[in-house]
Amino acid sequence: MLRVGAAEIEAHRDGLYVLDPMVVWLNRLGLFDRSKAPAPDDYATISQIKDFDRKLDSTPSFLWMVTEGNDRVTQVNAGRAYARVQLAATAQGLALQPLQQALQEYPEQAKPYADVRRLLDAPPPGQTVQMWARVGYAPPVNPAHRRGVVAQLVHT
Repeated sequence: MLRVGAAEIEAHRDGLYVLDPMVVWLNRLGLFDRSKAPAPDDYATISQIKDFDRKLDSTPSFLWMVTEGNDRVTQVNAGRAYARVQLAATAQGLALQPLQQALQEYPEQAKPYADVRRLLDAPPPGQTVQMWARVGYAPPVNPAHRRGVVAQLVHT
């Protein structure tokens, strides 16, 4: 679910959220259609790509984790290792931002996925890039919105 604006985020503590003032106003005016994704040549898509490219270009360091194989145990262990690395980085005042989109295995991501594997010297089929993240210093952020305990309980 896409939540637009602070009121929706407060009312629904799940899903992805957008706080961009322009999008919030378009939504309030009934001009923001969240039922379909913007087209590849749409202003929203192009501006997001440009913004993300600027972030990548300004990134001082990257972290990646490559494993031999890709069975379920290896995946879980890689996730556990990443969690430990992220906690250690946070303790040192560093921020990590996962860059998982390029690691997704669906047809539209085939080229970026192959590019990342080549860049990180992780040739298929034996090696799998389990994690790729930006690393650097960032201003502190508030905890993510969560539903309260009461919302998790199921009453029968």
